[in-house]
Amino acid sequence: MRFMNRRDFIRVSAASGASLSAAKLLGQVTPGATPASPSAASSPAPTAPAGSATGATVSIPVAVSAVAGPDYETALDDMRARGRVNAVLPFIYTHETARAGIPTAQLRGGNFAIPHMEYYKDAGLTYEDMRATDYGDLDVLGRLIPAAQKRGIKVFPWILEENTRPRIANWEKLYEVDWTGRRATAHPGGPCTNNPYYRNFTLGLVEDYCRSYDIGGLMWGSERQGALFNALGLQHGNGEASRNRTPLVTCFCEYCVKKAKDQGIDAERARTGFSELSKYVDATVARQRPTDGYFVTFFRLLLKHPELLAWDNFWVQSRNQLMADIYAKIKSIKPAIPVGWHQWQNASFSPFHRAEIDFADIKAYSDFVRPAVYNNSAGGRMKTFTDNIQHNIFGDLPASQANDVLYHLLNYQEAPYDQVTAAGFSADYVAREVRRAVDDLAGSATQVWPGIDIDVPLERGGTPCTPAGVKAAVKAAFAGGARGVILSRNYIEMNPDNLSAAGEALKELGA
Repeated sequence: MRFMNRRDFIRVSAASGASLSAAKLLGQVTPGATPASPSAASSPAPTAPAGSATGATVSIPVAVSAVAGPDYETALDDMRARGRVNAVLPFIYTHETARAGIPTAQLRGGNFAIPHMEYYKDAGLTYEDMRATDYGDLDVLGRLIPAAQKRGIKVFPWILEENTRPRIANWEKLYEVDWTGRRATAHPGGPCTNNPYYRNFTLGLVEDYCRSYDIGGLMWGSERQGALFNALGLQHGNGEASRNRTPLVTCFCEYCVKKAKDQGIDAERARTGFSELSKYVDATVARQRPTDGYFVTFFRLLLKHPELLAWDNFWVQSRNQLMADIYAKIKSIKPAIPVGWHQWQNASFSPFHRAEIDFADIKAYSDFVRPAVYNNSAGGRMKTFTDNIQHNIFGDLPASQANDVLYHLLNYQEAPYDQVTAAGFSADYVAREVRRAVDDLAGSATQVWPGIDIDVPLERGGTPCTPAGVKAAVKAAFAGGARGVILSRNYIEMNPDNLSAAGEALKELGA
């Protein structure tokens, strides 16, 4: 990952001629009515005319480095002027390079705000385990909020789960354990949502941000999926099944095993199922076609070992429970602020992961959802997902046909397999995915704020974003029924002209 120096970004921005005056920009974060608790009934929120961005939330994720330096107020002015931004989402708790904006070799990471230890009882972590020291004693969140508010910008901390385990004392015990007894250290594993230490840490973190800071909202996200599809490597990018003959399948820690038993799910039978599945994966890695083919053999495994699906759904429902608990905790403190969820873009490529993410199931504890609809980078991601699934379940098909089957299953009309990396996905994909989310949430107050692609990093052979492409994606989002957008994925990665194009589209739509 190559980062643009913050001063270089501002200099390029100025040279490009930001023509909009921040003082003339309209709009505040205007969430719809929110349920009082996860169990409260939802009612439809007032909506602007179809395709309109009037009153929309326009937010942008921001690496810590962009708001921790001396020119942080200039950066806020730039976001406001170029993108018509009225909410920023700093990655305020992170150990990850791109989110911090700090090179890996120099990054310590952690909480770039101040941990108030009364909220972290029984989390098993010390102040030193949590507190980021990369900017000394600076409370990045505490300094950012008043500066943003002065500009009509609200601050939503974005807590995106840390898949890679921090190399810091006491963190290991919060992470998942796979069916062979290995402790997770990186994706597709991560912290365990049934682990009381991790639950206490997460609920303490959101309580700390709500009680200690004047935040305008909060977003939480988990870029993971259940054990079954991790075992098969069904994700975009380099699926683990194609790299590792013993895929990481989680979680079988003591807390998960006990909770599963209480729900009537046999952990030992699940382990047996994953053991048999691993043999299937080993054979597919070696390109040894089963006698009855890849798909039939896989489906037979499900019939013989139904615990494979049961354990996958157990993981999904455990994550959903943590989300409901996060929502309830925040609403008990600040009932008026919006709380929402980031959806990993893998759901755009995998019909199996899409099945795990049912917005109708979570709308009672969601004020907004953020499906990542990165259309430009989606082409390369789609191809890598096709390559991964064609390695096992769809191994009976040529890659081009496997890609076509996925398009039919997902309701897409995009470039063919051999062209999709360079072509990317169209703005039509953005509109379809937003409309699908809106339809799933029908009858509730939950709004859809999709993540719009502005220079999201590409797979090899991808074509960079253009201003015209960004404008088309923003307009497609609102045509699909969005009530806000999250200009993504990270301010420090964005070409200033492309961010300006998003702002131009929003202005034309009435934002």
